[in-house]
Amino acid sequence: MSRRVRVLLAAMLSLALVVGGSSAAWALWSASAKATSSTTIGKLAAGIKGAEDLTTTFSSTVTSLTKPLTLMNSENLRGTTTTSVRVTSDSSSALAQAIDVVAWPVPTTADCTDGATVGSGSISGTWASLPSMTTTLAAHSEVVWCTRSTPRASAPASATANVIVTLTTSWGPWVSAPFSGGFYLNTSAATAATPALTCTDHDDNYVDLTWPASSRPPDTWYAAYVGDTRVGQPSQEYSAAAIQLAPSDFPASVPTGTATVVVKVIDSSGAPTTTVAGSGPVTRFTKNDGAAIRCGA
Repeated sequence: MSRRVRVLLAAMLSLALVVGGSSAAWALWSASAKATSSTTIGKLAAGIKGAEDLTTTFSSTVTSLTKPLTLMNSENLRGTTTTSVRVTSDSSSALAQAIDVVAWPVPTTADCTDGATVGSGSISGTWASLPSMTTTLAAHSEVVWCTRSTPRASAPASATANVIVTLTTSWGPWVSAPFSGGFYLNTSAATAATPALTCTDHDDNYVDLTWPASSRPPDTWYAAYVGDTRVGQPSQEYSAAAIQLAPSDFPASVPTGTATVVVKVIDSSGAPTTTVAGSGPVTRFTKNDGAAIRCGA
């Protein structure tokens, strides 16, 4: 039997099976259709905006940085963001480890200001090791995290840390390709020379700020400042190397929230000098019974 005759007979047999309602023929056709069709149900994609705005140089006048970081789910599947941080090998890990970070979600980038209060869902760590900024995002949506970076007194001088933040978005077993954004943190020589203040809480009513002993004369006067604004009353080292601050000691020009207090030596006229005794963060907030203050962010 020739090949042409065999093909013709096979075609006639298949036609007879289909016309006759053969279940075998229907099963064969159905299986073939399923095997050759496919459908794309969605995609996952991650993105970061604003990382470059976290680049700064800390100094005696720049003692903290508050900036927004936007995490994006730019495709058509709902997903959960996961972030990680690392420091490039050609930069200073010691500096990244000496910069404290607190981050929390905010409604918009405009809500991430120097005076913003740390909100719910916050995470904290350093730029060398920071927990994930985890958020569940709808398709084509984004979330803004407010980051606040504060170098410790132990931060190395004249150093640079190149920090990379990497984001992925996941849904079930599917994970997007990673997306990274980077920035640079720098210190000047003056930053490492600034000692840390020791802060003691008193039931949110007031805080005591003390600074390390020095070789300055005991009749030296000190005052506390937020930026260029003096807060509280001056103190002389004769009594104690300490300044007490209550919420009422802050003028209205200083926004509520976390602020870096810098204690400086003042001259005989009461004007601040360039000599810094110490610096550290305090936070003013509101309780049911009124204004309150605590140590730290």
